[in-house]
Amino acid sequence: MKSLYKAPLALAIAAGTLATTQVAVAANEPSLNINLRTFYLNRDYHNGAEDRVAASQAVRIDYISPYYNDIIGFDASIFGALKLDGQKEDELSGVLKADGDDTNSYAKLGQAFVKLKLGENTELRAGRMVLQTALLWDDDARSTPSSTQAVKLDTNLGGADLYAIYSDRAVNMNGTKFEKYEANGEDYDLYVLGGGYTFDSGLSVQLAHGQADDYLRQTYLNASYPIKLANGDSMLIDAHYYDGTDDGDLYDNGNDYDSTLFNLAGRYTTGDLTLTLSYQQIGGDNGYDYSWDGFDNDNHILMTWNSVHVLDFNSADEESLQLRADYNVSAVPGLSFMARHTEGWDIDDNDTGATNLKESETDLEAKYVFQAGTLEGLSLRARVAHVESDAGQDIDAIRLIANYGFSAL
Repeated sequence: MKSLYKAPLALAIAAGTLATTQVAVAANEPSLNINLRTFYLNRDYHNGAEDRVAASQAVRIDYISPYYNDIIGFDASIFGALKLDGQKEDELSGVLKADGDDTNSYAKLGQAFVKLKLGENTELRAGRMVLQTALLWDDDARSTPSSTQAVKLDTNLGGADLYAIYSDRAVNMNGTKFEKYEANGEDYDLYVLGGGYTFDSGLSVQLAHGQADDYLRQTYLNASYPIKLANGDSMLIDAHYYDGTDDGDLYDNGNDYDSTLFNLAGRYTTGDLTLTLSYQQIGGDNGYDYSWDGFDNDNHILMTWNSVHVLDFNSADEESLQLRADYNVSAVPGLSFMARHTEGWDIDDNDTGATNLKESETDLEAKYVFQAGTLEGLSLRARVAHVESDAGQDIDAIRLIANYGFSAL
């Protein structure tokens, strides 16, 4: 529900497995890129919870080194956010660093990793990094991204992009300390294997499996198929499947956990208009838990169409349906609009015993990217969300985001 750039999902996942490796391998000159993000969040709760208002001026500085002797390089990123507004309960917004019962500015070394070129299509990275894989996709929906401390191997075999990840700790979006994965007072490590392959027909498949020792296991499957129509229109069929089970006594004080998530979406594009219909169903005995860590639920994101601005529609037994429309204004290059409504039903609340609960979220978005001139590359985005929920809070939310990136080398 948190990603700023989630669409189309299947293509993003496919690109995330090896795209960063291919770019890094091809680079033979250092680069220094700077991104400035002004972020404002206002959440109005209607069920008694404290409203949250927070704003920041964030900066991300990325240094990408060449491969020295065509073997080794070192990349690093500094993330920071200057507090513009936010106090007390606003610390829960994720925009600024939580500091007791207040908020504060922050800075951190978000990425710092050694990269080794092990052949033409293979790379090994070790250190702090922002990951973009199906079961480990660091969230970038606030001031700065979350980040993972890991060892990651990427390779291409027979046209298949494959990766393996080991991780022992992570930091959330507004945190500054990389914390060990921990539950019930014990630490655990995380292992993920995954890969993807695109057939000549255009069919793309993704598979990933992850295990956190004595805590959680997850398996992910994705298949997407683009269709070009004779009249120039296009379609995309996109299916996602998750399966999660507990892996031992560390998960939820040893209680059993078993859940599945199935999401099927169809996308139709004609001219400047794109329409999407998406259905999602939660199976098993529990709501679907996609978080690997016991200390923070906002570190990674769920890669499904029905995971939207505020809600994930992943409660126990929940079914949900989404209708979405995207429109690019060809008369005004760079201007686009999005509207979607997602309705969820048959929710079981395992804590209270309530059944047949409902929830819904309506999202509107307007975005403009300057195409030329002094402000070329500046994007302005406004988002509005309205949430109604029998199982949680009724919320009205506004996000205003300005992004500007440029190269300093």
